[in-house]
Amino acid sequence: MEIRRIQKTGASTLTVSLPKSWVDQQNLKPGDPVSMVILPDGTITVDPKTDRKRETQRRTIWLDQNESAEHLTRKLIGAYLAGFNIIEVRSKERLDHEMKHAIKDFSRLVIGPEVIEETANSIVLHDLSDPVELPQEKCVRRMHLIVSSMHSDAMDALATMDADLAHDIVERDADVDRLYWMAVKQYNLILKDRKLSEKIGVDIFEGMNLMIIARGVERIGDHAEKIAKNVILANDRGLKFDKVEELRKLSASGLAILDKAIESHLLKNIKTANATIDAGNDVVARCEKINSDVRSKHTEAAVIYSSIVDSIIRVTMYAMDIAEIAINGAMRNEAF
Repeated sequence: MEIRRIQKTGASTLTVSLPKSWVDQQNLKPGDPVSMVILPDGTITVDPKTDRKRETQRRTIWLDQNESAEHLTRKLIGAYLAGFNIIEVRSKERLDHEMKHAIKDFSRLVIGPEVIEETANSIVLHDLSDPVELPQEKCVRRMHLIVSSMHSDAMDALATMDADLAHDIVERDADVDRLYWMAVKQYNLILKDRKLSEKIGVDIFEGMNLMIIARGVERIGDHAEKIAKNVILANDRGLKFDKVEELRKLSASGLAILDKAIESHLLKNIKTANATIDAGNDVVARCEKINSDVRSKHTEAAVIYSSIVDSIIRVTMYAMDIAEIAINGAMRNEAF
């Protein structure tokens, strides 16, 4: 750290000299422009590039001997979330069909990466996504719409024992995951590049909140998938359920809590968030009462019914978590 004193030049101009070592390192000379950004914590960044574009960040993944395709997929997701826009997978031996298939499946699992180069022992992926075109808030909004439709359809599938609709719900969960990973990646990019946060209008605090909310919504999507899988199982076993309409009402109440939680965060409305949490506690209590009655029955149908009720409880509690995040964010908001 270097401490430098503010100097007054002229009638009202204040100046601070730049460290010579930094000026030499950046090859700057008198008259060159630099960009300055005021950060939320009161500090200022000085950038020698006035129009800094996203720099190429490359990550090479070397395959271990006898590595499984599943392990490779986890590494690819980790590199993607870290913000690397060039990911190369290399092997000392020829890439087998299973590994190539895993890499190409990964490119379809996430938003952005495309295969741009392929040899016998390597594949290169290039992330073509633009964070400005699909910022975190838009990801969360889309996730919210998808999971809401998934849960509504899950109740329809349960009421009619529609296995085809249930399978469709399971497939839609991949769309939620894609958007969730994008939201996490965006947060990591914001941490690396404060200018990006300025471009998309999200500071690091809001970025963190949106990432946590996206995680909650992704979990809610997982429970829609779980309900759908229970419908498929029940249909295969030829099971029937009583009081399906009661489940439908509980699910609708849970989704209403989610809607209000998302709204309270976007509008920074503390009153709505508190009312949402209170209403959520009521929904959870109703669900737990039903579950206590169902668990006394030791039938396969009762077990699946109880599992569905438990998913509705989890959905409601994740929504309540989002409402709590809304309160935390609103308390930090200057307008409050």
